Parts: sequence; C-alpha cells; structure tokens
Amino acid sequence: MAWTRIRKLAGQVAPIWLAVILLYALAAMISPAMLKPEQVANILQVAAFLGVIATGQTVALLLGGIDLSVAGVVTLTNIVATSVMLGSNDRIPLAILVCLVLSLMVGIVNGVLVTVGRVAPIIATLAMNSVLFGAALIYTDGSPYGAAAPAFKALAEGRIAGVPSSAIWWLAIALALAYVLRRTTFGRWVYATGANGRAAYMMGVPVVAVTIAGYALSSTLAMVGGLLLTAYIGNPSLGIGNPYMLSSIVAVVVGGAALTGGQGSVIATIAGAIFITLLTSLTNIAQVSTGAQFVIQGVLIAASVLLYRTLEIGGQRTM
Repeated sequence: MAWTRIRKLAGQVAPIWLAVILLYALAAMISPAMLKPEQVANILQVAAFLGVIATGQTVALLLGGIDLSVAGVVTLTNIVATSVMLGSNDRIPLAILVCLVLSLMVGIVNGVLVTVGRVAPIIATLAMNSVLFGAALIYTDGSPYGAAAPAFKALAEGRIAGVPSSAIWWLAIALALAYVLRRTTFGRWVYATGANGRAAYMMGVPVVAVTIAGYALSSTLAMVGGLLLTAYIGNPSLGIGNPYMLSSIVAVVVGGAALTGGQGSVIATIAGAIFITLLTSLTNIAQVSTGAQFVIQGVLIAASVLLYRTLEIGGQRTM
C-alpha cells in the first residue's frame, strides 16, 4: 500500500523534475555563466518568492478552486509592511502581525464566498484581488511610502552555506506543508474535498471548514511570500504582486496538479517554481519581451493540462 503511494507520487513529480534538469542544461549551454554557484544561488533566491506563493496556491488548486487574489495579497503586504516598519527594527513585529491578520481575513472571506456564497472561485478571488489593489491605492493615495527595517531585510538577504535564506524559508515551509497534506487528517480532507466534495461531505468531511481553512492558508502563504519579497527589495511598490497571479498557477499546474482538484504535490510545485524561474531567466537571456513571456506562461498551462490529461487517460486504459 505504502509502496503503491510512493510509486504514484514519484510518477507525478518525476516529469517536472526531469524538465527542470533539461531546461537548466539548455540554459547552461546558451549561457555558461548559469553554472556558477552565485548564479545558482540567484535563481534559488528568485524562485523562493514564487515558490512560497505557489505553495499556497497548491492548496487552493487541490481543493478544486483557484486563488487569483495572491497578487493583491503580495502587493498589500508589501505596502502595509513598509509603511508600518518605516525602516525601524522595533516595528517589525507590529508589521508582521498586521499583515498576518489582513491575509487571514482575505483568505476567510474568499473561503466563505466560495462555500457559503457559492461564488465560483475564479470570480470570488478575482474580485478580492481587485479590492486589495484598490485598497492599496487608497491607503497610499497612489504614492507608497516607508521602507523595510534593516533586521527584516536579513530574512531574504542572508546566506547559509551559500544558500539564500529566503530559499531555506521556502524549503522549510514547503516540506512542512507537504507533511501536513500527506500525513495528517486535514491533508486527507483537502484531497478528498477536491476530488469529490459531495462524496467527501457524505463521508463526514467538514467540506466548508476545510475549504475556508485552505483559502486562509493560501492567502497566508502569499503574505509570507510578500514579506520575503519586501525584505529582498526593501521598498514599497504598487506593482510588486502583479507577476505572481499567473506564475503561481503555472508553477502548480506544470507540476501536475489537476485544475479540477484532488491531484497535486507540493514537491512537484517546488520543481514548478524552479522551472518557471529558469524559463524566465532563459527568456531574459534571449531578450524575449515581457508580453511574449506571458504568452509562454499561458501556453505552458494549456500544454501541461493536456499532457497530464493524456497521461491520465493512457494510464486508465492500461489498467
């Protein structure tokens, strides 16, 4: 039984990790500088921000939903954290607390809209994203202010044995969530809810509570990603969260998660985040425009869904 689960998990994560290796080899052939330890560290640094956000997005997709509000959460986190800190180490706890409360509120509202309000996840979270960006504009009057505290910046700027501290935070968070999803009752409830919510409810799974908790977790991890990004950049920016709405979804989907829910892996999402970061670096080296990069990400989503769906159908036919 355990061996069967291990084989199934390996089958899910192996393709994306192989894709990461092949893409890295291609990038190294085009630009040998990619092989330098410093460049590898830089890739992990950038991948960490996306990785933390995508880890939360994984939960939303496992539930059969989607969280398009992550971009707004990242932006509002950046704006609020810097404006509360004002460059002072003494104000770090307050800034983190305020951001945590806001992110939990966002996630809970998203979950309530989806479950109690029966609003489609894509509509509920897209509306929330618009609200958050509007709130950021109103809060700053279009002119963000403040700065990250020096001690806070060490969260992302530090290195341990050459590895960026932000990447270590990412790995710790991802492994913890992977354990929760695979080894705890809550994790089993998440998979069951995403696979078939009605059947899960009939079996006694608290579907509403699990869904609300899942969206709260997604928003909280988007907040953590926003804090790490703020620590790295140090300054407020109203556009800081924009790239993560689509890229966080791509990272999860290319890792083999099903958009219909019930299938996916945090370990595969780690590879997905690295893959997207490598692809972005490669397109930057090739001087591909930003617009073309968005086109590539969109194509990746469609291609990944088609590929994994084809593999799933093929597997069913051979059973």
